[in-house]
Amino acid sequence: MNEERVMVITGGSTGLGSELAKYFVSKGFRLVVNYFFDKDVQELIGNNSALGNKDKVLFSQADVSSRGQVQGMFKNAIDKFGRVDILLNFAGINRDAPFTEITDDMWDSVIAAHLKGHFICGQEFVAHNLDREGLILNIGAAGGQIGRKNGANFCSAKGAIFALTKCMALELAPRIRVNCLVPGSVKTREVIDRYDLETDDGLEKELATLPMGRLGEFEDIIHMVQSIIDAKFTTGANFYANGGQYMH
Repeated sequence: MNEERVMVITGGSTGLGSELAKYFVSKGFRLVVNYFFDKDVQELIGNNSALGNKDKVLFSQADVSSRGQVQGMFKNAIDKFGRVDILLNFAGINRDAPFTEITDDMWDSVIAAHLKGHFICGQEFVAHNLDREGLILNIGAAGGQIGRKNGANFCSAKGAIFALTKCMALELAPRIRVNCLVPGSVKTREVIDRYDLETDDGLEKELATLPMGRLGEFEDIIHMVQSIIDAKFTTGANFYANGGQYMH
């Protein structure tokens, strides 16, 4: 039953993570919503009162690249709900710059937020998911396979996550499935800003790359994630929700 399952969503207070939190709390899941900035939580609860239900939702502040903070997050989850069943590994940051201008700090912080965060959260999920079926869903990006300008740190991290997903899937099967979601141009604030989608020229340019002729909606990602949860015979797979923008 959904009401018996506990989902941990890292990066769950903004972007795709917040939309998934809104959906899954409406479906009866109990949620552990990881966040970094207090203001994001306040805004999220203001937009969705169900997420303010402390019996159903635990907000847990943690830097996912910090082992101690992540351990504290999972301890809080077990103390409140007694179990964890699903991990949506969605936390990450962008610090874009031309390759020759990326500093060591810009490199290290992006690799830590994405790759190290996926690694640590994945390990701690396994340590706290005992003797039951589990699912870890990592988040990739087409840039991790085809690259893009001004994103060597981000694309390198995402490329490594594709490999990490396969390694995790091989070692954690059959009890825990591990897959990777690869979204395309979905209407998050980060995507809108990156590609200037609020301008006619930016929107036209981006739509020209999409065979489906439109940007992705949050519902497109939500339906894909629900399908991955239901796909009990699938592990180590990449799931593309990108309107045909990148065909693998």
